[in-house]
Amino acid sequence: MVKLEPGDTDKRNFGRRKEDFVLRDQNQRFKQLYTVGQAITSEMKMEPLFDLIMDQTNEIMNTERSTVFLYDDENAELWSLVATGMGSDKIRIDCKSGVAGWVFQNCEPVIINDTYQDARFNLEVDKKTGFVTRNLLCVPVVNRKNQCIGVLQSLNIHSGQFTEDDAEFLGSISDYVAIAVENARLYEDVKSYSEKLENAIIKNETLEKAKSQLTKFVPVSVARMVDQDPDGLNAEKVPMEVSVLFLDIQGFSGITEKYDPLQVNDMVENHFSRYLDCVQLHGGELNETSGDGLMVIFKSDTIEQHAVEAVAAGLAIVGENERMNQDIAYPWGGVSLHMGIESGEAYVGATHMKSVTGDRWTYTASGMVTVMAARIGALSDHSRLFVGPGTMDRISANFSCESLGEHLLKNVSGRTPVYEVKPILTINT
Repeated sequence: MVKLEPGDTDKRNFGRRKEDFVLRDQNQRFKQLYTVGQAITSEMKMEPLFDLIMDQTNEIMNTERSTVFLYDDENAELWSLVATGMGSDKIRIDCKSGVAGWVFQNCEPVIINDTYQDARFNLEVDKKTGFVTRNLLCVPVVNRKNQCIGVLQSLNIHSGQFTEDDAEFLGSISDYVAIAVENARLYEDVKSYSEKLENAIIKNETLEKAKSQLTKFVPVSVARMVDQDPDGLNAEKVPMEVSVLFLDIQGFSGITEKYDPLQVNDMVENHFSRYLDCVQLHGGELNETSGDGLMVIFKSDTIEQHAVEAVAAGLAIVGENERMNQDIAYPWGGVSLHMGIESGEAYVGATHMKSVTGDRWTYTASGMVTVMAARIGALSDHSRLFVGPGTMDRISANFSCESLGEHLLKNVSGRTPVYEVKPILTINT
């Protein structure tokens, strides 16, 4: 049995108390580390994350300043959004410069308890900031792919010197930092993608609304060509059998001269919108609007089919115009139309028109058939639908037509047979 000398018991008790103090401090540090980890990994935004890392790191490491540097691959730099006591300006250093650069390049922690005696320490930083760095601890920040994405450093421990235990604790903090940085970057990526997606959706909705409003006044073929093959707009026109409908408002110049322009414009918009419903119902494509006039192209699988569709659309417009005259009263009275249709071969395709006010695309049919339809329409009055011989030959089995004899048409040689298509009578029961 070992005999204790006087005072040995006190020495043993003192040793145990010292060990207890160390264990208590370590336990306290681990509790802090757990709290730090929870706090850091719960922050999703980069700027607040930097502030949080600095504050929590200083608290657990008992240091004056801390900084986290992240690697900027594009510029080969280490950068920090904020360093304790340095404000909120970004700090950028070469990824090979100073202690931070060495730790990043070697992916190893460094303890320097006499910084001015270490060749790796960059004195210029202290000279610029006025801060005196007595000692420092710097550890790499490594992600889940085992890639070094930056460094975490603490400066000037308040008591004593940095130890291997300090390096272990700062390394644990850096693990949390790596997770938090990746979460924050993922959050920013998702946020950016969401914003772009939202903007794209809003833009698409806006375009769709505009498209729904403008579809009636924009050639469907041009819109289709742009969607399918934008380069195809530059293709040359091709010969094609078509039927062309021309209409304009009878006496429009006199109406415009005598009455309120806003009221006249309201009349044109109301009537033309209803006319274009009739056109689209029968497969026509608006080619041109010019004040009080419309030009519409019909081009179905066969010339007989599109001639019939053109006449059906024209008669629908006659009926719609009559209904609108009954529903809406204007000071100049009812609206009457000039209407003409002719069928035949034309060169059809997109036309690009340039001017000082900008570029404009339209879809047009050019050729004699277009001239004939316009001239025949000029003969019409009181919303009577006139057609030329090219159309008459293809619709006689479907519609009741009356010959108006042969007429001299402006800029057309010889006399042209013209026919009036009679509206189909309906009996209300």
